[in-house]
Amino acid sequence: MEIKIREASINDYEGLCDVYVELDELHRLNHPELFIKPEEYARAKEYILESINDGNKALFVAEVDSKLVAYAECNLQTSANFPVIKKREWVQLDGISVKREYHNHHIGSLLLKRVVEWAKSKDVNRIELKVYSFNSEAEDFYVTKGFKVLSKAMYLNL
Repeated sequence: MEIKIREASINDYEGLCDVYVELDELHRLNHPELFIKPEEYARAKEYILESINDGNKALFVAEVDSKLVAYAECNLQTSANFPVIKKREWVQLDGISVKREYHNHHIGSLLLKRVVEWAKSKDVNRIELKVYSFNSEAEDFYVTKGFKVLSKAMYLNL
């Protein structure tokens, strides 16, 4: 199995949407009050183009034998101008998603390595992410890679 990690191009649109569909279904099943099935593609083409063309964003894809099977999406963030908040920049990892049939082939690890390289190229020394509590597989993955829990989001239905 040959795994290739590279920057995404607009030609990857259909393959990316295939990966998003699987991820979105997981979210819909666990939080149907928050997520719906889109009527058309999983993401707008403009969204993908922005992720590709904006220098403060990055979208990487993983191919196995020339088939797109995963992505990593991240962006550069700057702290809010608030008196008690330290001025800083970090990379927000919006997600790594690997099609289920390709789990346990270190594809997520290779994508994370590429995100780390991108963060360093931006002179950033921290990556942050959010993971839903139902996604213990993702949480375990990030913990094994050295990520620490920073906070927990909570909600109350009324």
